[in-house]
Amino acid sequence: MVNQQSSAVREPAVHPLIWQAESTVAGPFVFTSAVLATVGSTGITPAATPRPSFLVSDITLQTESVLSSISDTLAAAGSSLAHVVKANVFLADPTDFYEFDRVWNTYFTRPPARTTVAVSGLLVLEAKIEISVVALRADSGITAVPATSDAPRPMTKKVEAVTAGDFVFTSGQLAHDAVNGLPTEATGATTRCDVGKQTAYVLANMRRSLAAAGATADQVVKAQTLLTDLSDPAGFDAVWNSSHTGLPALATVGISALLVTDTIIEIDLTAYLGDTVRRSERDTSRGPDAVGCGDLAFSAGVYAGMDTGDVPPQLLPHHAYPYYSSAVELQTEWVLDRLDDALTSVGSSLGRTVKAQVFLRNMADFPIFEQVWRRRFAQPPARSVVQVPRLPAEGAVVAVEVIAAARETSSI
Repeated sequence: MVNQQSSAVREPAVHPLIWQAESTVAGPFVFTSAVLATVGSTGITPAATPRPSFLVSDITLQTESVLSSISDTLAAAGSSLAHVVKANVFLADPTDFYEFDRVWNTYFTRPPARTTVAVSGLLVLEAKIEISVVALRADSGITAVPATSDAPRPMTKKVEAVTAGDFVFTSGQLAHDAVNGLPTEATGATTRCDVGKQTAYVLANMRRSLAAAGATADQVVKAQTLLTDLSDPAGFDAVWNSSHTGLPALATVGISALLVTDTIIEIDLTAYLGDTVRRSERDTSRGPDAVGCGDLAFSAGVYAGMDTGDVPPQLLPHHAYPYYSSAVELQTEWVLDRLDDALTSVGSSLGRTVKAQVFLRNMADFPIFEQVWRRRFAQPPARSVVQVPRLPAEGAVVAVEVIAAARETSSI
């Protein structure tokens, strides 16, 4: 299969002012940038701004605006909402979930896999929601197949997992029983917030979801773990490292809130059903820097300090000269170099990135981050950028994970 990469820009008036494509195409998949309810340089679009005389909430209008925009972007790239297989949703306020979900349900007759969490900031002030999706091209010849197991059912309109060709995309799962919330087997002896037990509970259910989709835990090539508490890495590592024969590329980040009371971790997985898996030789205790499989390559979440837990001194401004350098510039350069090395080792490169997820500790760092990003990408990929309250290493200010095409790409 020939990999293809393209930017699908609808009109110059709505082209992003930041260095990212609205969508990219790699093989049968379309990857969109995260979409917010914005227009041009004026911030929130008037269509998503409530008028005082109408009882319509911000989140309802913004969700409708975002999904309409994604629909147009997918159409320009040869796809549609009906072909979406995975969605990532970031909320500025978790209390907006109910109204968001009500709008979501009107747009999808066949729901995709979905992961939804709250973060501490989005790229545009007053934005309440950010959504990005992975979809199949309409002409791909691939039919998405939803999976249903005997694991606790999703509490909303999403599926446990979707098989799309050689890939399986799961929804994010938490430690809940779909009846009472956090079950007793996922709680510790002295506290309900036991990351090891919650991780074990989630992974046990995810193995059931993967099996229903025709995959096993050993076929997982990419994992994302979203935690409200990063204070017990050993508790997570002990469970995680014993759960996979060949560890996947792992991204771990702290987020503001999850959608079930007392849960502290949400996990989503991507599995590959083929046999052409390539893992980078360089890794951390949690897994390889990148995994190549078929026509795609998935990176781990890369951040300064990922090897030892401590950010190297050269990636922080000198204590005597704090204003003569920028931590986000130093760390972004290092992160992108590390990603390029990792992707090259599995048959790809940073320049073949089709989708990036960026986590910033402080959104005020975005302008400097963006300058580095523009220098490194002649043709920008699709991208999502959110602010998070914490990263796994103290002093780390940026983390990036990417999906890249594993062979040369051509524009369409």
